[in-house]
Amino acid sequence: MLSRLLFASVHGYIDPSSGAALATRDILELLAERGVDCRALSTGVLDFQDETPLEPLLDSLELPYERVGALLGNNRAAEVIDLTLNGVRTTLLPTASSLAMRAPDRDEGALFLALAEQVLDRFRPEVLLTYGGHPANLALMARARRRHIPVVFHLHNFGYPDRSAFADASTVLVPSEFSRRFHARRLGIECTALPYPLRPERTVADNPQPQYLTFVNPQPAKGVTVFARIASELDRLRPDIPLLVVEGRGKADGLADAGLDLSGLTNLSRMTNTPDPRDFYRVSRVVLMPSLWRESFGRVAAEALANGLPVLASDRGALPETLGDAGFLFTLPTRCMPSGSAVPSAREVRPWLATIERLWDDPAWETAHRARAREAAERWQPDRLADAYLRFFKTVGSAETPIVERKLEPLIRTQSASEDII
Repeated sequence: MLSRLLFASVHGYIDPSSGAALATRDILELLAERGVDCRALSTGVLDFQDETPLEPLLDSLELPYERVGALLGNNRAAEVIDLTLNGVRTTLLPTASSLAMRAPDRDEGALFLALAEQVLDRFRPEVLLTYGGHPANLALMARARRRHIPVVFHLHNFGYPDRSAFADASTVLVPSEFSRRFHARRLGIECTALPYPLRPERTVADNPQPQYLTFVNPQPAKGVTVFARIASELDRLRPDIPLLVVEGRGKADGLADAGLDLSGLTNLSRMTNTPDPRDFYRVSRVVLMPSLWRESFGRVAAEALANGLPVLASDRGALPETLGDAGFLFTLPTRCMPSGSAVPSAREVRPWLATIERLWDDPAWETAHRARAREAAERWQPDRLADAYLRFFKTVGSAETPIVERKLEPLIRTQSASEDII
């Protein structure tokens, strides 16, 4: 039985703009519910396009948290934030790094490593779960392996040109068969593919009020130019179909740079970034995901299917695998890929428009595709994936690290000896 699992990374564990962070939370909370002692240690780095303070995000969780001084040795100390999030004891190291870096600087990285070493020694996890190629993360993996703690590197994207980041990983976990095949071919590494679990209480909206054709996270790589052309054509041909842009890392203002003038659209609404995706799934009727880059999973597509929403997506990366027998796939012109910035023509988005119009005009067809969506989403139900994740981490842990008794002492030394921080 897996007893203790630690997630540690310089990337923010509570970041709602990061699909990797959301997936990590889902996995840890899923395992915590099944009796695994799961802990999380991260910085407070947030990956929004605009600078976003940590405190309002913490307040939005509506959970008690406290700031505590952590003793790091050599007369060093750091203020950390301590909270318990759905059964997972979490410690955050606030950072003051510039927005452009989106990562701890050298000194902050050293503080993070000092905290992490305390946790490794005191908590003695059977497995360390991490992701990211930041130097502090790579050093963390090496220090865990020196302690004979196996390391699972959760590879969420295709941003690694060589195998150097995985030198101290015991194994690499990916969220799709597409990603597994890609990295076997490109880097020569064997990965384990397990899809992300989706927790219905966080993703499935109650009392749905379907209205909008919804596009989430208006960034260039997510297909903002494709959306712009679809929106322009719908405004001309079907202004009765309302559009919703949901801000994520990208802001709705970015539509102004999409190559088309959308200022005159009367059927376009905006929703500011929300940590609760149910806010926009509740009012969505159909979801667009015209990604231009390779998607390693396609979280928005999966969440939309779980809400019974038809998804219109590009065929990039793992999106065909994620949609399965549900939704609709379209091939975009090569000139529109991330290496270029071309806006597709009206003719090139015509198949998208025809599908949207039929979903709006043919209730029986829409109902059938809503049923297909829900059926496809059964693959990511937590109960279906819990055993798979438990088996995976148990196998990794038993292969390298014996189970040891946990010391009955605080896991991070604090200025108050009675406090147990993580």
